[in-house]
Amino acid sequence: MSLFRYLSDDAFLIFSRKHRYLYEAALLEVHERFFSSGAIFPTPQEVTHVIYDLVARRPELLFDGEDPGEGLPEVVSKGRRRLKFAGNGGETGDRVLRTAKLVYQGLVRTGWLEEEEYGLKITVDMPMGALLVVQRLSSLNSDVSQRFGGLVVHIKTSLELVEGLSAERSPEKASTAVHALREARVQADQFVKTLRAILSDLKRIRKSLIESQNLRQKMDTYFEEFIGELILKDFQAILTFNHPYRFRDQIVSTARRIAYTEDLLAIIADGYMEIGVSPDAQAARDETVSDLLSIEGTFETVGDMFERIAQFRRALESRLRNTVKYAEQGERGLASRARDLVIRMESLLLASPDRYARATVPITIEPVATPWSERQLAPQRQARQPIEARPLAKRLHDPIYEFRKRMRADYLERVSPSPERVKRFLERVTPPYHTTEARFIEIQTVDDFLAFDAARRYALTNEVPPLLSREFEFEYLPGSEPHDSEWLRCSNFVVRRRGDRQRKEA
Repeated sequence: MSLFRYLSDDAFLIFSRKHRYLYEAALLEVHERFFSSGAIFPTPQEVTHVIYDLVARRPELLFDGEDPGEGLPEVVSKGRRRLKFAGNGGETGDRVLRTAKLVYQGLVRTGWLEEEEYGLKITVDMPMGALLVVQRLSSLNSDVSQRFGGLVVHIKTSLELVEGLSAERSPEKASTAVHALREARVQADQFVKTLRAILSDLKRIRKSLIESQNLRQKMDTYFEEFIGELILKDFQAILTFNHPYRFRDQIVSTARRIAYTEDLLAIIADGYMEIGVSPDAQAARDETVSDLLSIEGTFETVGDMFERIAQFRRALESRLRNTVKYAEQGERGLASRARDLVIRMESLLLASPDRYARATVPITIEPVATPWSERQLAPQRQARQPIEARPLAKRLHDPIYEFRKRMRADYLERVSPSPERVKRFLERVTPPYHTTEARFIEIQTVDDFLAFDAARRYALTNEVPPLLSREFEFEYLPGSEPHDSEWLRCSNFVVRRRGDRQRKEA
C-alpha cells in the first residue's frame, strides 16, 4: 500500500534523520535542474554530479563537524557509468563523492527518483506523486509574496469580461469569459489562502520572539523576519495595489448582477458544458451559480480575516516599540556614564603618563545622600508565597458596553432574518391555499427586502428550514419573467402556501 496513494512508504523518512537538510537541498536542486521544465532524462552519474556540486557550494550541508574546506576538486563524467576527478581528488574529494552517491541512492530507495533501462542506457525519472510534492515544496522555498500580487484586479477584470457577454455574443469571447470566470473562482480561493499565509507568518514570528533568549535575537527577529520579509513583501502586496477593499463593492455587485441575469447564466452554462466542467445543462447552471456565490461570499467575509491580521500586527508592533524603548533606557544608566569616564581617563594616561600623573577630569559632582532610616531601605527578599485559590471578582457593569452589545445583536438579527420572520412575511403576501410568484410580490420596507432575499435563496438552493417547509413550498422558475423592482432584480420563483387538508376538501 502506497503512502497518499502515489508516494512510497519511506518517502518522508529521509527528512527525519541527521542528513535531512542535505536531502532537502539535493532534492530541490535535482528538481530545478532536470524536472522543472523540458523533457530531460538524466543519467545516474549526472544526478550524482549535481549533488556533488551542491555540496561544493554549500559545505555546511554535510555531517556535523565535517567541513571539506575550500576548493573541492572538480569531477567530470567518464563514459556512461563513471565519474572521475579532474585532478587529484584526495581523501576529501573521495568522501564528498561517496556522500553524493549515498544521497542519490537514498532518493531512489525512498521513491523520489526511479531508474529506467532503455537497452544499455539507464536514465533517471521522477514519479508523478513525487513530482507534485516537490513542486509544492519548491514553492514554499521561494518568495511567496510574488504569488499574491494582482489577484483582486484579475478577479475584477474577469467578472467584467463575463458581464460584457450580454452586449456581444461572439463564440471566441464567450469561451474566453467562461475560462475567466472559472479562473476567478480559483483566484478567490487563492486570495483567502494568501491571507491565511500572512496570519500564519505572524504567529510564527510571535513564537520566535517568545523563544528569543536575549535582546539581540529579538531585534534580529523583528528586522529580518517581521519587517524585512513580512511587512515589506506580503503587506506591500496586500495593503497597496492588491487591497481587497479597493474593488470589493464592485466585485460583489458584478457577481450579483451576473447571477440575476438569465442570459448570462445560459451562456456560461453552455461554456461549462463545452469545456467539460459539467455533463448537462442543469449541472452547468448550478456550477455557475456556485462559482458566483463563492466569489461573492469570499469578498463579503474577508473583513474578519483582515481584522485578525491587523490585531496580530498591532501586537507585534507594540512589542517592538516596548523593546526599543527599554533598550534605549538601558543606555542612560550608571554603566553608560562610567564607560565614558573610563575611556576619557585612559586616553589621558596614554597620551602623557608623566604629565597627567595626578590628572583631574571635569565632570559634574552630584551630592551623595546616605539613607540612614530603615524605612528608606529596600525590604529583604522573602520566600515566595504559594498561590491561593480565590473567587473571581465580578465584572463591572458597563451600560455603554451592554447597549452596544444589544445594538449589535439587533443588527445581526435584522440583517440575517430568522425563519420566523420569513414565515410572517410569506404569510402576509401569500394567503392559504394560494400560489404567489415572486414577480408580483411588493417590497415596501428593508425588512421585507431581507425576508424576500432569504426566500429567494431557499428557492435557489432548495434548502428550506423545517419551520417553513411545513407550510410553504418553493420552486425556482428561471425561464419566466424575473422580479424587477426598485429594490432588486432577480429570477422568478414560486411560493405555495399549504393549509389544513380537511378544510380544503370541505
